[in-house]
Amino acid sequence: MRVIVNSVDSLRQMINNLKFMLDKIFEKLGLKKEHSDIYLILLEGGVMSAGSLAKRLSIPRTTLYGLLNDLAHGGLILQSEKENVKLWQAVDPENIKNILNDKINSLENTRNNFDTVLEKLKASQKTDFISPKFNYFEGVKEMKTMLKNVLLYDNLKTELFWPVKDMTKVLGEEFLYEFNKKRIRNNVYIRVIWPVDKAGDITKDIFLAPGKEVKREVRIAPEGVDSSMGYWAYGNKVIFMSSKKENFGFIVESKELRQLLKTQFEILWNISKPLKENLESSKKFLDDMIKPRTIG
Repeated sequence: MRVIVNSVDSLRQMINNLKFMLDKIFEKLGLKKEHSDIYLILLEGGVMSAGSLAKRLSIPRTTLYGLLNDLAHGGLILQSEKENVKLWQAVDPENIKNILNDKINSLENTRNNFDTVLEKLKASQKTDFISPKFNYFEGVKEMKTMLKNVLLYDNLKTELFWPVKDMTKVLGEEFLYEFNKKRIRNNVYIRVIWPVDKAGDITKDIFLAPGKEVKREVRIAPEGVDSSMGYWAYGNKVIFMSSKKENFGFIVESKELRQLLKTQFEILWNISKPLKENLESSKKFLDDMIKPRTIG
């Protein structure tokens, strides 16, 4: 009996994992969880009417038709008609790969087109500002966008005071995993100070491991140096980010502020304890960088 229960639990877990991964893929296509629910039901049930789908999903037909039209427009389901009744069916799952490839190619073409006008846009930008620039961000999604500003730069040396345990709760392990892959490829080097009670677990979260190859040097601040807010200084900018409790952040572009924080950082850096390189974790992360990985 226990074997049967374990088998059922394993099957249920496998289905849940499949659904989670499909939700994330559909999200990248600009769709919602409800879209992937419909696709899976049609994939398992074959040709179905809107009435049957509405009963399975317990949603109004008016809402359902909007979702079906989105899927049809995206090439994920097909519509047919029999005896004046509209019928729907899921396309072969192989087609999803083709749709993703088309989206990647489209984005690549858009980026190439943007590169041709980037220099002209930069040349037309007003740069003779007297007051520092300030941008405010609120909520997890906006804070992730804020942090990606660092990835606009290449070959950069940066300094962080980072309560990494709190920041991981805010941003999520999956986001930080992908972020650090791109940071390393952009050759953005970081020196980071972690408060002692909010240090990261580099054996578990390998994307936090220090080392020359992963372009990260870590030191642990002395006892009593604590904050749930962190900052990241780079170029002429400084990112400030709060904990999940307050959930906000901002970027300030100011040479004077950048220099002030750099001076203070060096003082704290010199009295902080170096964290030894973990070759096993950093090597594992570098190895994982070249493998495909499904994340959010």
